[in-house]
Amino acid sequence: MSDDVDPIILEETNAAPKIVPLSTLFSFADKTDKILMTVGSIGALVAGLGQPIQIVLIGNVMNAFNPTDLPDADTMKHNVNSVALNFEGMGRKIGDGLHFFSMGFAGIVIGLIKGWELALVLLAFTPLIAATAFVSMKFMATATQTGIESYGIAGAIAQEALGNVRTVHMFNSISQFVTKYGAALEMSTKAGIKKGFAVGWGTGVMFFTIYCTYAAGLYFGAIQISNDQLSGSQCAGHGCYDGGKVITIFFAIIMGAMALGQAGPSVQAIYAARICAHDVFRVINEESAINPLAVSGQRLDQVAGALCLSNITFAYPSRPEVNVCSGYSLTIEAGETIALVGPSGSGKSTIVSLLERFYDPQAGSVQLDGVDIRELNVKWLRQQIGLVGQEPALFATSILENIRHGAPDATNEKVYEAAKKANAFTFIMSFPQGFDTEVGERGTQLSGGQKQRIAIARAIIKNPPILLLDEATSALDTESERVVQESLDTLLATSKRTTIIIAHRLSTIQGADRIAVHNGGQIVEIGSHGELIAIRGGHYKSLVELQSRDIDREDLTIPESYAEKSSQLLLVPTKNLPEPGLERRSSVHSEKQFGPDGEGESKAGDEATYHVPASRIWKLSRPEWKFLVLGSFGAMLNAAVFPLWGVILSKIIVLLFDYSKSPDEMRADARLWSLGFVILGLLFGVAIIMQNYGFAVASQNLVSRVRFQTFQSMLEQEIGWFDLDENTSGALVSRLATDSATLQAITSDTLNQGLVNITTLCIGLSICFYYSWQMSLAALSMFPVMMLFATVQSKAQTGNLNNRKNNNADIAAGSLLSESIESIRTVASFSMEYAITTAYTAFLDVSKHADIKVGVIGGVTFGVSQGAMYISIAFLFWLGGKWVAEKTITFEDMFMVMMVLVMSTFAVGLAAQNLTDSSKAKKAAQNVFQVIDRVPAIDSSAPTGDIPTILTGEIEFHDVAFTYPSRPDAQIYRSYSLKVASGQTVALVGASGSGKSTAIALLERFYDPSAGIVTLDGKNIRDLNVTWLRERISLVSQEPVLFSGTIADNIGMGKPGATRDDIIDAATKANAHDFISNFPLGYDTEVGDRGAQVSGGQKQRIAIARAILRDPDVLLLDEATSALDNESERVVQESLDRLLALKKRTTIIVAHRLSTIRNADLIAVTHNGAIVEQGTHSQLMELHDGVYKSLVARQMSATS
Repeated sequence: MSDDVDPIILEETNAAPKIVPLSTLFSFADKTDKILMTVGSIGALVAGLGQPIQIVLIGNVMNAFNPTDLPDADTMKHNVNSVALNFEGMGRKIGDGLHFFSMGFAGIVIGLIKGWELALVLLAFTPLIAATAFVSMKFMATATQTGIESYGIAGAIAQEALGNVRTVHMFNSISQFVTKYGAALEMSTKAGIKKGFAVGWGTGVMFFTIYCTYAAGLYFGAIQISNDQLSGSQCAGHGCYDGGKVITIFFAIIMGAMALGQAGPSVQAIYAARICAHDVFRVINEESAINPLAVSGQRLDQVAGALCLSNITFAYPSRPEVNVCSGYSLTIEAGETIALVGPSGSGKSTIVSLLERFYDPQAGSVQLDGVDIRELNVKWLRQQIGLVGQEPALFATSILENIRHGAPDATNEKVYEAAKKANAFTFIMSFPQGFDTEVGERGTQLSGGQKQRIAIARAIIKNPPILLLDEATSALDTESERVVQESLDTLLATSKRTTIIIAHRLSTIQGADRIAVHNGGQIVEIGSHGELIAIRGGHYKSLVELQSRDIDREDLTIPESYAEKSSQLLLVPTKNLPEPGLERRSSVHSEKQFGPDGEGESKAGDEATYHVPASRIWKLSRPEWKFLVLGSFGAMLNAAVFPLWGVILSKIIVLLFDYSKSPDEMRADARLWSLGFVILGLLFGVAIIMQNYGFAVASQNLVSRVRFQTFQSMLEQEIGWFDLDENTSGALVSRLATDSATLQAITSDTLNQGLVNITTLCIGLSICFYYSWQMSLAALSMFPVMMLFATVQSKAQTGNLNNRKNNNADIAAGSLLSESIESIRTVASFSMEYAITTAYTAFLDVSKHADIKVGVIGGVTFGVSQGAMYISIAFLFWLGGKWVAEKTITFEDMFMVMMVLVMSTFAVGLAAQNLTDSSKAKKAAQNVFQVIDRVPAIDSSAPTGDIPTILTGEIEFHDVAFTYPSRPDAQIYRSYSLKVASGQTVALVGASGSGKSTAIALLERFYDPSAGIVTLDGKNIRDLNVTWLRERISLVSQEPVLFSGTIADNIGMGKPGATRDDIIDAATKANAHDFISNFPLGYDTEVGDRGAQVSGGQKQRIAIARAILRDPDVLLLDEATSALDNESERVVQESLDRLLALKKRTTIIVAHRLSTIRNADLIAVTHNGAIVEQGTHSQLMELHDGVYKSLVARQMSATS
């Protein structure tokens, strides 16, 4: 077992499976659903009565065929026609458990009425059969639960890796995640194999018991006949046994038992559904402690905005042993602006979470206008609050719809107005598609500053009485922050609005009415800026003095208005305002356009042209060839059993009508043929175990292997591939789960079907021709008709499935769900739960209509093909009866051929149950192998490429042109040139969206330029080995990504194999050791999904430690210290400065703060994809009317 898998999960899977009541599965059925289910159930029950009644007629017919007393031809034909009519009436689809239960119940009742003695003998075996089935289902249920849970682990790993693929590529961690995924798949594979063995074992033992029941029942019937009908005895009363009665009782009871057995798959499916539904309904039925959809709770008529946090004690549920707040109290007057400051992890953002009721405190209370917020309606409360968080969450839709999430009913004009107030309008309109520009998954198509301004516009359009700004302007340049701050100030002045600001920059808080200084989950100082400055030795005063040691800690960027005037030639053409009605609606308010089959409009027909030969899938199963042979041998044995069953059954039935034998002769022959049933049952039991186990091993390993290769190929794709709408992380994870699982139909299921067909037909036809070539030829004449209908059914299914492309409503629903869960705080803050639920339901409705169409066509074609089969059998009965009456063939010949044919058909039908899945599998193969075969434009795992022995770190961008693959019409770079000397520190400054972070993305080879080259030590980085290149570069980005696991695991990603001492040393240099050591588990503390269990500043310091551990030759800092408090930033900056001094290291810094770039060797000022100025701080300050000099002057005046 791999160490990557949590042993606790393994222990839980051994527990008894938890299930829900059957009625719970139908909890969400509406009135129409209930009517349809009732009608269908009645139909199933009525249909189930058909065969038991038919058995009675067959018994009468068999008596009519008694060779000792042949009736006239007219009487015989009348009885045969009755049977034929019943066979014709059986031409209907049997697919539900009620049908089989009805059939089983009726068969048992008829058997008991006809002859209770024989019926009881047969029923005596029922408890044993039931016990076998029960034990089998228990094994299968446990294996099913284990499989669900183990693949759940694999799915979570895939979601995390694919959702943060840039970080995975950055640290060359593809192999690590592939290994973890493979370990989880190994568990899932073992569970699937156990399930296959359990089904085979249970089926084998159950059928062995059934065959023993045949033997006992028919032998007992033979004894009864020998007593009542032989040696001159001709008993004719109701209690007497003859051949017809024994046949009637035998087939009624056996048919009833088999019907109950055939109900087994339905029962198993329902049982498995009840297991799967347990967790689902546990979530559905679990009463939320904080329910945003509840209608209960007060709604205040007016909101003044007075807030009071009284004696709060709070610990996060995931770390109950760590109190974030202890005895915390704060009163905020209505309309007051208060700033919360303090070191990272001191509890500032926790206060925002408590106000939003993301959590409730363990002690104390939070009040709004004197009312405990726990008594207020949750949705109403959140509608009164506008939140802009430190890491803004945008959804994969247009800019227009992302802003509109703040006010779903807002007009386009209101959206434009909010964008202008947030200083976002200009950069939005610089995009070719303007407000219709798609932002990508989690806003990846925008810069950090652009995302933040859209988030602020989203809060502004909400116009709330309470505004929460949690580092809301941390990613904005000086000019943008100034304009946005002016807009926020205007909002505060025009409307009485309570505002809470969490910030590290004093420029955003000095004008607050009060400033609350936090430390250790408590307020240590509170007052206005002037009051706090006057406190000698105070916390706030120390913070101000620390900042004043630098010239300035404010941003250094180009004012957009200035840059627009000086660089008109570089501007991207602006698009006119989008007209209302032309925008693409978001995933929350509408959906992508789908056809009636749930098919997306994009890439229509691409998958249909991609051919995957079945031989290729067979090659993937080659390692399990021994198990395929084992399963194949079992399948052939299994197939041989059914024709032989027909032979033995025919022989013993004919024996029951042979009244010319003596009692001893009949009993001796009955013993012989009954023993044949026992041997046949034993053979079947062994065969079915071999068949199920062999094919389960092969199919489960195939699925695991394909999933593994698909996941690996997905991770190896270039970053631009993930930017496409159809390749969101949610869509890719959905493909991994569904497409790979259906491929087994091409190998194991197809082989099973083919072997059963060939073996059964060869043995069956050989027996049939031996006994009656006339009946055999007549049966063969029916085959073309039956094959025609089977082909029509298969074609209908295949055609229907081919209309459902990979990019369909199911994938869109999965993407929406994944996106919503990952951004659940934003969803909750803007009360988007109902809107997302509505959109998700709309996607499912599209899928539902497509499924209904598939079901109707499949049901009709299946019913017609089944009807044709029963009509064919009825015709053979009629023809055989005619020939027996004419003495062309004997009764034994006819019955032998019919029984062998029926049993052979039954075998083929059992093997064909997965025929539809073969059509799905072909479609899935196209989807899967398109990914596996795709050669990434930038292959991060390829061993090719130069690996220099020495790297000095000289970097040059030479006439680079670039557009993002998902936005080819938006030119980011036109002729971008920049040279960075070896060991030089270069700072890139410029407006948000000017292309600063793009330079880093190109250097990391996340993308390649469309023109020009990027060189490292004079070599085109396209010629370098990608893995080696990224090993020599360390990037700390603006929004750090942590993975689920411990703090040590996350830091260790920077250098696989690093010791604990190395990790602690890196954390110490990043000023992270102290806060890590304060956790009860220290470096073994779990950070949670996406680092949710640590604060933003703590996440950033862990990310910096990860980069320090790597000890790179090229260091890239993309707003690396933006989330740190001033003291932490100073210490980290000192650590980075020491690293630069100890080793000749090329460093590129993307930053707004002058304190982090003023000492850079070179400062490059960018705008609209070009360098407009470059030089040292001193050189740029000497330029007359220079952009940089103007900006510094603006900052100096702003802080004076």
